[in-house]
Amino acid sequence: MLSIIGLFLAFVHAAFFGVYFYLTWYHKYWQKRGVTTAEPLTIFGTYPGILARGSSLVLDVQDVYNKYKDKHRAVGTFITRQPQLLILDPALAHEILVDKFSYFRDTITSSFVGHNSDEKYTKRSPFFSAGEDWKRRRTEAGGGITPNRLKQAFTIWEQSGRKLIEYIERARREKGDVIETRDLAYRFTADTMADFIWGIDNGSLGGKVGVVGEFQKTSSDWTVYAFSSMMRFNKSLVAPFVRRLFQMRFFTKASEAFFLRLTQDAIKLRQGGIGEGRTDYLSHLIQLQQKGNSIHDSVGHALTVHLDGYETSGAVLYHMLYSLSEHREEQEKLRSEILDALASNENISYDQLNALPFLDQCLNESLRLTTPIGFSMRICTKHVQIDLGNEKTLDLEPGITVMVPAFQYHHDDAFYPEASEFKPDRFENGAASVFNKRGCFLPFGDGPRICLGMRVGQLSVKTAILHILSNYSVEQTKKVPLGADTGLGIFLNGDVELKYTKLRK
Repeated sequence: MLSIIGLFLAFVHAAFFGVYFYLTWYHKYWQKRGVTTAEPLTIFGTYPGILARGSSLVLDVQDVYNKYKDKHRAVGTFITRQPQLLILDPALAHEILVDKFSYFRDTITSSFVGHNSDEKYTKRSPFFSAGEDWKRRRTEAGGGITPNRLKQAFTIWEQSGRKLIEYIERARREKGDVIETRDLAYRFTADTMADFIWGIDNGSLGGKVGVVGEFQKTSSDWTVYAFSSMMRFNKSLVAPFVRRLFQMRFFTKASEAFFLRLTQDAIKLRQGGIGEGRTDYLSHLIQLQQKGNSIHDSVGHALTVHLDGYETSGAVLYHMLYSLSEHREEQEKLRSEILDALASNENISYDQLNALPFLDQCLNESLRLTTPIGFSMRICTKHVQIDLGNEKTLDLEPGITVMVPAFQYHHDDAFYPEASEFKPDRFENGAASVFNKRGCFLPFGDGPRICLGMRVGQLSVKTAILHILSNYSVEQTKKVPLGADTGLGIFLNGDVELKYTKLRK
């Protein structure tokens, strides 16, 4: 009996040490290469927020960033057990994202696909693609959202803007001047994306006040699951084999079936003559199918644009309205600029909208403060030498990832004095491009893999702000704390209840 107990205890000890060595195998990786290392915590790596409940990846990165940023250009970290280089110097970030892009072509999201044979659409999105597949898919998807095509499609946003005002008026009549603005923002982005991508009116602005329709609900559930999937896949880095073992997928089956059916129905309607001659994303998808793309390719491209145009645009919009409601002087200044532009022409043009300097400043400041995607993770795809400063260099090996912490740059007083404050004037006189070239303004990333839906998102936010501020004064009714953590960023935590008072004209 004792011998059996002894064997069992020996097995337990052997198993424990086996797991320990597996989890800590790479923990001397950076030390061996002479790189300063943020001490890892066994299974948690450097960032407990990836695996531990009640902890935040964004705040974990902040702790490391604060400790090392004034001393080093980069520091060695571990995302669970995998070595990763955290880029502390924005100039080095710019070098990686732009100048040395050919050495960092792929993103960590390209490793999130191929684990479930039933999943159809992640692998068809440039966001999840690598190498030449990424280049081809980005070219295809991006062809439908060029500045010229958006200019031709601008009437879609204008119509959504008018519907937005009609919805606000109905809400004010039925429920009063205080409107929950997070819901309002997503109603608007749902309306623009449904119309632009699929050529349909989904009813988010035309239906009953407060009622969430199927399209908006599915879109919200889909994006929430996508963000949580990002964290689930990051957690699985501790044991990547579990991805295939549990057939992990990025989108749910139900959402894939919904958007497949929606795309098929939209194409049938268009080919049947409804909306024929329209310049929108659906017409672009049909052109691609005529050149050989499948219906699944079309759904993949549609979802690529929808992810940026619905979720991240909506988040920036309600944060921007909240900031403007708190800073009345900036709101009045922006309203004056908008009303001056509308004085000569009731329907502002695409070019006029994009030529309003203070609107640009307010949007850029909102993007900085919100930072919907708080960091970029790139994979080194071929040997490259990195200058670590202080006469130190690092030979980076293929397969090692680097993290560019945009959230930390955007909230650093060294780059943006009083960084927690809403100060649009810091972006006057084209300062956004200056900050971008310095590597410290990265709301959409940078380089060839800059966010594909950048222009769509900017257009949605600008159009909504133009229509709202030209019709209403927006006031804050209560403070809303930051704290809603997606794992990628920190957002307003709670209902964003703002008061909309009709302007006298």
